[in-house]
Amino acid sequence: MTLPLANRLVSIIHKLSHGEILNINELSKEFSISQRQIQKDIGLFSSIYEIESLGQQNYRLKEGYRVLDASNEDTAIALALLKSLQHSALPQMNEFIDNALPETKEYKNIFLLSIDYEDILHTQEFYKILQSIKAQESCSFYYTKKDGSSKQVHVHPYRIANFSNYWYLLAYDVEGKKLKSYHINSIDRVEFAGENYISNTIVEKEIEDTFVKFNSVWFDGDPKRVELEIVDNAKLYTERNLPKNTTIIFQDENRLVIEFEYYNAAEVMSFVKQWLPDIKILNNENLQKELKNTLQEYLQTI
Repeated sequence: MTLPLANRLVSIIHKLSHGEILNINELSKEFSISQRQIQKDIGLFSSIYEIESLGQQNYRLKEGYRVLDASNEDTAIALALLKSLQHSALPQMNEFIDNALPETKEYKNIFLLSIDYEDILHTQEFYKILQSIKAQESCSFYYTKKDGSSKQVHVHPYRIANFSNYWYLLAYDVEGKKLKSYHINSIDRVEFAGENYISNTIVEKEIEDTFVKFNSVWFDGDPKRVELEIVDNAKLYTERNLPKNTTIIFQDENRLVIEFEYYNAAEVMSFVKQWLPDIKILNNENLQKELKNTLQEYLQTI
C-alpha cells in the first residue's frame, strides 16, 4: 500500500506492537517502495525500540519488550511531531493515528504544522486505488480533465504522490504506453480489471528520478532547461528556498543565475510570475515571448 511516510511508519509500529515478524521484501511489496527505504524505516525504529534481526531480512520486537511509550524527551518530541504532521497532512486518518500512537501529554498541542494538503474527497475510490496498487492489479476509472471532459482509462497503478499539496496517482497508461499522473479527486468509478501486472523497473526508475528531482506532475519525455536571472527580494528567497529542480550557475551579492529544469512551460511561467519584476528569462525566446504576451493580455484587463 503506497501511503505517505507518516502512515507507513504508523503501520510498521502497529505490526511491531502485535508481535509480527517484519520481512523487508514483503514490506517493500506491501508499500510499493524500495527495500532500501524499508531498511531505513527499520533503522529509524531500531534507534528507539528494541528490534532484533532474525536473519533472512526478518525483524521483530525483542521478546519481553513492547513498543515504548514516550519514556524520554527525544521520543516524546518525535511522537508529538509525528502526530501533528499526520493531523495536518491527511486529517481523514486522524482517528487511526490517534489509536496507533501513544499520547505524549507534555507535548500535546505544542506543535502547529500547516502542510495544507488538499482533502481526499472520494474516500472509497481512494481505497480502491490503494488496494489495486497493493495487489499489483490493473484497474480502470473515469478521469475528468480540466476542460470538464471525462474519459475512461486503463492503468497499472504504481504510487500515490503529493505534488504542491495536491494528491496524484502515478500510473502506467496501458493505451498510451507511458507513465502519467492523475489528480486523485478527478478520478471516479474505479474498477478492478481482474488481471495482475509485473512491476516495470523502467517505470519504477522514472518515478524515483522524477519525484526526487521535481515537484511537478508534468513529466513526459526528457526535461528541458532554461536559465533564469534573479535579483533583489526574489534572489534572497530563492537562495533560501532553492527549488529541487534547479542548479546555481552564478551567484554574487547582487545577482543569482539558475538553470531551471522543466517538462511543461507552465512550470517556468508559474515560478517566474511569482517574482516579477525581479526575475528574467535569459536564453529561451519562446518562453520570453509567452511571458510577454501573458503580461500584455493581463494589462489590457486592468
